[in-house]
Amino acid sequence: MKMKTKLTKQVFTLFMALSLPFVALSASNPSLRLNLTKGDQVKFSSASEQVITQTINGMEQVINQNQIYEYTIAVTENDANGNMVATVTFNRVATEIKMQGMEMKFDSNDESDAPLANPQFQIFNAMVNQSVTTLISPLGKVLEVNGVDKMRDKMAGESNPQLAQMVNSAITDASVKQIFEGVFIAFPAKKLKANDSWSENKSIENQFTLNTMCTYTVKAITNDEVNLSLSSTLATVPGNKSTVQGMEVTYNLFGTINGTVTVDGAKGFVTESVLEQNINGSFSGDMMGQKLDVPMTIHSKATTKKIK
Repeated sequence: MKMKTKLTKQVFTLFMALSLPFVALSASNPSLRLNLTKGDQVKFSSASEQVITQTINGMEQVINQNQIYEYTIAVTENDANGNMVATVTFNRVATEIKMQGMEMKFDSNDESDAPLANPQFQIFNAMVNQSVTTLISPLGKVLEVNGVDKMRDKMAGESNPQLAQMVNSAITDASVKQIFEGVFIAFPAKKLKANDSWSENKSIENQFTLNTMCTYTVKAITNDEVNLSLSSTLATVPGNKSTVQGMEVTYNLFGTINGTVTVDGAKGFVTESVLEQNINGSFSGDMMGQKLDVPMTIHSKATTKKIK
């Protein structure tokens, strides 16, 4: 379960990293730029449906996990260089996990005590109403992320010591910055027309290093919106080792992400994106003297949309 939680978090990081591109287009002058200004506020829902299949000691385990994250991005300032200062606040977190005959649910909108019956969900509950502040350039580069330490302390403070250790190791300035760097597309300097493409390569550092290469293609441009397709490959660095719960683990994962993104042409935020992700591979390690080699597949469907 602990290993599943780590992998699930990383897959969600990938999902977030590709699901919220902010762009601004003009049908007559289609240059991709951030176009949100002070006072703009947009609320999003990001939902993922995920199936993880792994084989441990010859026994197949299937984990079904659904997640919903709702959050508000509010622009507080535009500086002299055109950079955007925005506060990102989590409004709701919900998750449902089914595995080996067990079912666990959590929804921060549930006002009863039921969501906190499982201590693991205290971390999700502590995320609600927490914020970080980001500074993003007009070309979509995340220049700064502030407030991560406060969010981490809040999340760790409401969990048991073991979960607090997980929070402190996973929620760092670097990991959060990488999440938000992926939220915003690295825009090309050139003007674009229908069928034009551009690529973005990056490495995501967390429990393991994951190299991704994304290709964006403009499918259509109108006065109201732009339609993009996205095609991405991803893979871990061969032989790269990390430590999870005191166990040295080697990940060998590779896969693809494909989908579509519809963008508002005036303000430049996403009105809807739908991404399909397929990952194959394995992780291996030594647990209390027992060598493990665990084959796994991960299939995810992620949908992000603007909500009121």
